Parts: sequence; structure tokens; C-alpha cells
Amino acid sequence: MTVLDLSRYRMITDVKCKDNKLLLEINKNYEVEVEIPYQEVEFSPPIIKINTHPRRAENIKIGILNLISYAIANNLKNKITKRRTIYINEPIPLIGHTAFGLIERGRNIIQVRGHCGCNLNCIFCSVDEGEFSKTRKNDYYVDLDYLISEYKKLAEFKGNKHLEAHLDGQGEPSLYCPLVDLVQNLVEINKKGSGIVSMQTNGTILNYKLIDELEEVGLHRINLSINALDEKMAKMLSGRKDYNVEKILDLAEYIKNSKIHLLVAPLLLPNVNDNEFKKVIDFAIDLEQKNPQNIINPLTGKKDPILGCQLCRVYQFGRRPKKMKIWDFERFYNLLRSYELEYAKKGIDVKLITSPKDFGTHKRKRLPYPFKVGEVVKAKVELDGRVKGEVLGVAKNRVIQIINCGNERNLIGKTIKSKILRNKDNIIVAEKI
Repeated sequence: MTVLDLSRYRMITDVKCKDNKLLLEINKNYEVEVEIPYQEVEFSPPIIKINTHPRRAENIKIGILNLISYAIANNLKNKITKRRTIYINEPIPLIGHTAFGLIERGRNIIQVRGHCGCNLNCIFCSVDEGEFSKTRKNDYYVDLDYLISEYKKLAEFKGNKHLEAHLDGQGEPSLYCPLVDLVQNLVEINKKGSGIVSMQTNGTILNYKLIDELEEVGLHRINLSINALDEKMAKMLSGRKDYNVEKILDLAEYIKNSKIHLLVAPLLLPNVNDNEFKKVIDFAIDLEQKNPQNIINPLTGKKDPILGCQLCRVYQFGRRPKKMKIWDFERFYNLLRSYELEYAKKGIDVKLITSPKDFGTHKRKRLPYPFKVGEVVKAKVELDGRVKGEVLGVAKNRVIQIINCGNERNLIGKTIKSKILRNKDNIIVAEKI
């Protein structure tokens, strides 16, 4: 008898069976169904027993693994968003798209996007994420080893000195699995040049154990989104009735007592959460007063700010709350200055208007742009797109978002012409011609 133990494979995090089908959980947040067409197998999850002579059994074993690989590549589904998920591995480039991979903007900070998809449905989401999205049709997940390998190449290109790997994305970064392994590998690469790793999060996936693990592997900072202290308002903003703001506030204090720097990042939605925005600022400052930050950022040689206040903006695919008013940044900064003055009168020195320099962000060698705006290029269509009418092509080691396509699935595998509309920051957008 030959045994196939599926628990040996890191990406397979749970195994169930039904009749002749395997129901696999992939990296905790994805699922796929695999039909097994062999009579000689016996299921005892996560073990598959193959009862036949050894040579035949080995062939069946290879056959099952091939079926699993094919199913992951073609039929993977996000358990949270319920969307089809495309597994990204070589030879798909990780530069060019905003939904996955790596983004560098000519600075020392590299945005790391291992996946997309979110467990919240925030009413202000700038990329229309979450289960109830009206525009997103596919999610993406990048293989861990491939993501680390490509990050290392980019870090070396940029000199690997005082770099920051920042986990963000179109969705919730902490949903990436294995998150701790990703952070640990990025820390190992960046620490050679006195760099750091940071992460933004809505906090809902965090718990004491995960924070402890992230602390142990060297995560420098967590940018924690808190937009209201009032329970009703917090649930409304997040688009989830089960959103627990008390849990998030408790975790904020736990992070503050760890070796991970806490940055509270409230978002102002003018005419929606004005009072709650100020309450979040008060919460963060009170937390800082009780437990002053003492972690030094090696990029600046100073302590990071406790707050990263943000203004809600409206984007092409983003959501806009009906009551929200549109402010310019001058008005927003005037509000923050008035708060700073208010705290100063109480003897509290706080900086609410921050810039990239406060976190050690500075200019650095930029990846070359392989395309010019207006240029017509030939690209092989490799993947279906993130939104309707879009496919992803590949040319010159870049992913190209090709928009205004019809019958997207019929284009996959074909080489098509498209006109480059955007190349800024090596985010490449083109239009099919």
C-alpha cells in the first residue's frame, strides 16, 4: 500500500472528502474541489491510501498531485469574497499591476501585495473590495517562494540599504497565508541593510498569538485602521454587523506593549465620522501618554509618529458614502493644525500632519520603464483581469492591464496589440486596439 499524506504540503491547510472528491482548503482562505477518478484509493483525510501494486500506486499518486495542481491553477475560490482566485507563480511578472505583486515608486519603500480580497465591506473602500463588490470579478494570490524571490531581486536592484517592505494591497494584508513566514523572509532580506518591514491592517484577523509571532520575527510597525470608537458607527463604516471595535482597541493596546510600533491610522469622512475621527485621535494620544513609544526606526534614527491621519478621497472604482463631503487637503490640514494647537495648550506635543520623511521614506534608484505612453506593444494575454473588460498581458517582464476588451476569456493565450495609456511607477495600463 502507498500513502499520500497531503499534510506535508504547506499550502494545503485542511482536507475533507465527499464521495470521490477531495475538498481542499488552500492557505486557509481559499478552497478547491478535486475529483479523484481512481478506484484504488481510500480516503482518510489528510491521508490517501492507494491499494494496488507499487508501480501503479506511484503513477496514481503523481496523477492525484497533478489533478490538485490543475485544480488550484484553474478552480481556486476565495472563501471570503466568493470570487475565483488566480494563483500567481512563474513566469507571470510581479511588476505592473496594483492588485498583486510588488510596487516601487522610485523610493526606498517597496509595497508587497501577496494577495487581494478583504473580509470587510467598508462603505468608503477606495477599490470596491469585500464580498459585496460590484466591480471585482477575480482575486489573485502570489506563491510565497516566488514573492520572496522577486522581492529579493528588487531589493538588490535598489541597493538593499534602509529599505522598507510595506504589506498593503487591494484588500486586507493580514489575510495572506503564511503571513508570519512572509514577514520573516522580508525581515531577513531587509535587515542586511538596516531596513524594516511594516504592515497595514484593519486588525480583524489579528489576535494575541499572531501579534506575538509577528513580534518574534521582527515586524517593525503595524498601521492599524480605526475610524470610529462608537460601536454603531464602527459597524456601519466597516460594512459588517459583526465588526468588533472593542477587540480592535484591545489589540491596539496589546501591540503598544510589544516590540512592534503601533501607528493608529484614522480616516476622516467629512460629514460622516467627524466626531469619531477626533475620538480616535484622542484614543491614540492617550495610549501614547500612558505608554510612550520607545522603538527607534533605523531609517530615521527616531521614533515613528503614533498617528497617521488620512482624508477619504474618491477613486474610479471606489465607494462614496452618500452623506460624505469632498474636502481638499488644505482644509484637512487646517483641521489637523487646530487639533495640534488644542493639544499644545494642554502641554501635549503631537504631530498630526506627517509626511513620508517622518517614516524614513526617500528617493531611491527606480526600475526602468520598458514602455512609453502612446507606444503600441504586442503582449501575450496570460490571465483574466481584475475587473470586467480587462485582461492581463505580459511583455518585457511586466504585467500589462489591458482594458476595454470584449470576450476576455477568449483572448487568453493570444498575442494582441495594445496602446500604452499609463506607465507611471511601472503600473502599466493599456487599451486593446
